[in-house]
Amino acid sequence: MTPIRSLQDLIHLDMDAIKAYEQAIKACEHEKVKTQLRSFQGDHQRHVQDLSEELRKLGEQPDVRTDLKGFFIEAFTAVASHGTKSALMAMRGNEQLTTARYKAALDLQDVPDTTKGIVRKNYADEQRHLEWIKMALDQEIWKQEQPAQPGQP
Repeated sequence: MTPIRSLQDLIHLDMDAIKAYEQAIKACEHEKVKTQLRSFQGDHQRHVQDLSEELRKLGEQPDVRTDLKGFFIEAFTAVASHGTKSALMAMRGNEQLTTARYKAALDLQDVPDTTKGIVRKNYADEQRHLEWIKMALDQEIWKQEQPAQPGQP
């Protein structure tokens, strides 16, 4: 796979993650968890911006959209997310996928150091997301938190 195609695929992956986080946030019942998920969603939005800008610098037009895979990821997250625990479980799977894909992208050849730096930074974000979600599940954080008030997004 060419480096450009790999970067485009990462953009699609991050777009898919943004949509999945929307579903998980809707399903989540605890404000602390919602806040953390919104933060992770923001990281994915920044990834799209940074990768898009890098592609433009490389003379390419970024393709910022979800794809068919993203439709299924969003739908799975929506179906699987019925409360905080299930939302976190769905996002654990999604973050395992994004973490693995970013790790694989670290091996991109024939790309500028700035591109590798962006991929490395995004990979670090993915590792942090996955570790927090695993910790939240291990500690059953939803049992320690008060549910959000009805009507709160």
